[in-house]
Amino acid sequence: MNARSVVKSLRTIASVIALIAMPSLGRAQARAAAVPDTADPLARAMMAEDRHDLKVAAAAYRQVIQRALSPGVNDGDQVDMALLGLERVWTEAGLRDSVLPVVQRVLLFRRTDPVARGIQLRALVASAQDDQARIAFTDWRRANPTDAGPYREYARLLLSVGRAKAADTVLTEAARLLGGGRELSGEVAQLNIALERWQPAAVAYRVAVNEQPWMETAALFALQRTPAVLRDTVRLIMMAPPVTMGPRRLLSNLELAWGEPRRAWSALTGLVVDDSTIATWRGFGERLEFADNWPLAREVWTAVMEKRGDLASVQRSAQAALRSGDAEGALAIIARGSSNKSGAAVVKAFLPVQVAALGELGRAAEAQKLIDDNQSFIDATLRADLSKPLVGAWLRAGNLDQARAAAKGGDLLDDDETAGWLALYGGDLATARKRLVRVDARRGAQIEVMTVLARTKVTSSPAVGAAYLSLARRDSSKAVSQFVVLADSMGEAAPAFLATAARIEETRNQRAAFDRALVLWKRIRADYPKSPEAPEAVLAWAHSLLRSGDMKGATVQLEAMLVDYSDSAMAPEARRELQRVRALITPGNP
Repeated sequence: MNARSVVKSLRTIASVIALIAMPSLGRAQARAAAVPDTADPLARAMMAEDRHDLKVAAAAYRQVIQRALSPGVNDGDQVDMALLGLERVWTEAGLRDSVLPVVQRVLLFRRTDPVARGIQLRALVASAQDDQARIAFTDWRRANPTDAGPYREYARLLLSVGRAKAADTVLTEAARLLGGGRELSGEVAQLNIALERWQPAAVAYRVAVNEQPWMETAALFALQRTPAVLRDTVRLIMMAPPVTMGPRRLLSNLELAWGEPRRAWSALTGLVVDDSTIATWRGFGERLEFADNWPLAREVWTAVMEKRGDLASVQRSAQAALRSGDAEGALAIIARGSSNKSGAAVVKAFLPVQVAALGELGRAAEAQKLIDDNQSFIDATLRADLSKPLVGAWLRAGNLDQARAAAKGGDLLDDDETAGWLALYGGDLATARKRLVRVDARRGAQIEVMTVLARTKVTSSPAVGAAYLSLARRDSSKAVSQFVVLADSMGEAAPAFLATAARIEETRNQRAAFDRALVLWKRIRADYPKSPEAPEAVLAWAHSLLRSGDMKGATVQLEAMLVDYSDSAMAPEARRELQRVRALITPGNP
């Protein structure tokens, strides 16, 4: 809060106290008591400034200075507030130079006043009075020869007007006269950034963030522009001994900005483990969660868990393992982290993750037993948190009836997402279409299902439900076969079912699966060239040829894609791929 705000706040509080303390006064007297004392020139100046009455404000600020400098008073705080007020008022009025004579008078009484000196330098530099600014800087430096303030202020001002070489001279002089100039490391760093001297800038910022932690944001903003070929130099500087929090945390943030999250974590692992380090690790783990980098988040939260063992770190480590696709690992983490813990807090922290992990493994009966065994700790909120993972667990197990029962027990039948999926698995396409379209959070699987449902008017199809239930059970081979069979009987939805089957095959990431997917994509291209899935089919065909090393064949398909489907949303991707492939093809390639 600045000085003006403090003064105004204090006067407002005083007015309120006056109203409370005088209940016997009439309304008119009370209002009069609440009016600010305009006899105080500082209050009058601020009120005039708020009204944008610049002339009155300037006169009042000058009166404050005159009183504060009178014999026997010499109130430095009043002088500084008034000087800053004059600087604001006259700058707004376009009369910034007018403050210089007032500053000169103040300096007769207060030769080392840093506020007055700073205002003087700002006014002279802003008005391009370079010689006078240099004289003012020299005079300030002589008035207080051991103070880094004159060098800091003058260098910053020179940098702000683009005079980097002049700022360099000032800081070099400071280093010579003050013995190293560590107090000016932030300014030295900014100067080196302005001159694109990245290595000296990194060295200066390392010193700065050690001694002035608030410089970290400025350092991050400046150093993240380091050219890629010089980033290893910055890394060596920040990683050099002694190991301290400031440089390592700065490097970690830089690595994140450079798209290197694993290196960002490595920068933090060498720190001495104390409360500050653990807090930094936790913050880093949260950032990784936000970025959906679950494998590395798991590593970070596991490190926190091993050092602190608190419920939150165990829960987040297990959750990250689960989100990484390692349900067994999530259960193992909870087993290790909860070995000496019990009670309601433990159940609330771990049970939702355990149920979700068991659900991913298709072990629905174990998930249900775990819930039953901990009923005494389960309140309404936790029961709601457990309902969806339990429904998913029964679906993974292929038990649609139990999934419906779990949804009913958790009051999820009114939830459009849950009810929509259950209707789909049961083959009730009309209800699935109606309920899923209401869900705001559109995920990939839901969008794909809505695409299929929009292509058919069929209201009921147990075969469609069975295919999606196989997919929910992770029985991808059976699901592929079912979707291919559906393509022969579902009319306009046929290419959508074929595309679903092809995508499932590609998720296996195996050569044989890619080959089977290509057969389906070629069928879409040949039999349904006008369908929405046709552009994707051609692009997938090109990708298949690229995987096999057939650059020319891929070029043919990409060119066909851009000719036949130029309006497709996938055309930009095809164009980028074509440019990349053409750049790779040389006369020596087959």
